[in-house]
Amino acid sequence: MDGSDLRQIDLFKDLPDDALRLLADRSQEATADEGDVVIKAGAFADQLVAILDGTVEVQRKEEVVAKLGAGDVIGEAGVVKHELRNATVVATSPLRAISIAHSDIKAVRRDNPDFDERIKSVIEDRGED
Repeated sequence: MDGSDLRQIDLFKDLPDDALRLLADRSQEATADEGDVVIKAGAFADQLVAILDGTVEVQRKEEVVAKLGAGDVIGEAGVVKHELRNATVVATSPLRAISIAHSDIKAVRRDNPDFDERIKSVIEDRGED
């Protein structure tokens, strides 16, 4: 994968080239069909998912708490806090995404304080702190 896909994601757009290259080299592209569960509440949070195309609903206790799409990330709270997933995420259209391992996010956070602050801000904005 090349870093241009990651630059489409708001969270990653300002990363230095070396950090972006590290994530691009280690990430996996994933797809899902409408109705597929992308993240299940209670599961171990081992990756962050960045949405390239498509839409998802974030559900807590069967209530839709957010609708997200291209440019957004999902699973950030569990990855940063190293906790179990706090919500279920269901694709509401065909989905193309990038999956990034917890260890790679952790390395980029450690070496890029601005990125660390941005990801914490996403969590805070979503009321997940």
